[in-house]
Amino acid sequence: EFEAGFEINEDLPSSQQQNMGQTREHIILSRGLGVSQLIVVVNKLDAADPPWSQQRFEHIKSRLLPFLHSNGFQQKRIRFIPISGLTGVNVKEKPGKQAEELAKWYNGPTLLKAIDDFLPAQRNVEKPLRMIVSDVYSEGRGVIAKARVTQGLLQVGDKVAVLPIGDEAVVGRIEHGKATSASASPYSYAPSSTTTSSSSPGDNADRSQIAIAGDSIDIVLTGIDIARTSPGCILSHTESHLRPPVKKKILAKILSMESLLVPIIRGSQVLLHMHSIDVPAAITKLVCTTKRNTTKTQERPRMITGGSNATVEVTMKERICMEEFSACRSLGRFVLRRGGDTIAVGVIEQILG
Repeated sequence: EFEAGFEINEDLPSSQQQNMGQTREHIILSRGLGVSQLIVVVNKLDAADPPWSQQRFEHIKSRLLPFLHSNGFQQKRIRFIPISGLTGVNVKEKPGKQAEELAKWYNGPTLLKAIDDFLPAQRNVEKPLRMIVSDVYSEGRGVIAKARVTQGLLQVGDKVAVLPIGDEAVVGRIEHGKATSASASPYSYAPSSTTTSSSSPGDNADRSQIAIAGDSIDIVLTGIDIARTSPGCILSHTESHLRPPVKKKILAKILSMESLLVPIIRGSQVLLHMHSIDVPAAITKLVCTTKRNTTKTQERPRMITGGSNATVEVTMKERICMEEFSACRSLGRFVLRRGGDTIAVGVIEQILG
C-alpha cells in the first residue's frame, strides 16, 4: 500500500513511527545524493478497486508531488508511470486488451521508454581528475582498481596520485568492460573483430586508451603495492594544486530525516558515509537551523530535530579526501548514520581543516 510507505500516523508514539514513511526517506536520500530526474512507478494499479483506477493514480500523484517539489525536484524532471510488474503491463509494451481500462485514460510512455528518455548527465571533462575506487585486487605485477571517473580525463601512461595515502602510480591499462558483440559477455575485454561505417579500428584503439567523466572502468596500476590501496581511495593528478584536500573538519549543510527520534546535539557521534567509505565522526558545532517550510533561522541552536535544515561543523576521526560540493559533487555530499539508521543527508560548504 502507498499509504504504508508514505503516510505518517501522528497518533502513534514516536517509537512506533521509526519504520514508517520509508518512501519519504528514500526521496530525501535520492535528492541528497544528487538524483535530479525521477520516475515514480505506480505498481499493482491493476489490484486497485476498480482495476486501473485513474482516481487512485491521481490521488497518489497529488500526495507525492508537493513532497517532491519541497525536496528540490523540478516538475519537468518528474514522471509518473502506472504499471503491473506481475503481468508486465506498460513495462515494455503499451497497455492492450488485458488492460483496456488503463488504455482509456493513460497515453504516456511505457516504463522502459521513460527510462530511455532520461536526459544524459553533464560530464565535467575539463575539471581536474577525480576517480573513486570501489574495489582493488592484484593481478601479476600490477594492481587492478575498479573505479568510476566522476570528473576529468585519464589515459594510459598517466601518473596518478592515490589519496589519501599520497603514493604515486602509473596507469598501465584501461578496461572499459564493454561487450563487443551480441553474444559477448559485458565483462569481456576481447578486441572487436568488426567495425562499423562510423568508426575505424584506430578510433576504437584510441577510446580504449582513455577514460572520461562518467566511465566506470578497471585500470591496471603499476609501481604501487596493493597494501597501499583500498576501496574508497581517490585517484587524481599528481600535481599538488590539482589534488583534492585531505582534511578532517568541514562546515556542512544538512537535512535531518523526518523520522529522527533522538535530536542531533553538539558532540553527537555519527558515521559519515561518502561514496565507498564510512568514517566515524562527531558533530562539533551547531551553527544555525531552519525548520522546513519556514524562513525563520535560529542561530546556535541547542539541538536539531527531524525535518530541519541546519548548518553544522563535522569533525572526522581520520583525514579523508573531500571537496566543497560546488567543486566536486561526488566528493562533496554525504549521509550521516547513527545506530544503523540514516539521520541526515548533507553537502560540504567549506573545508575547515
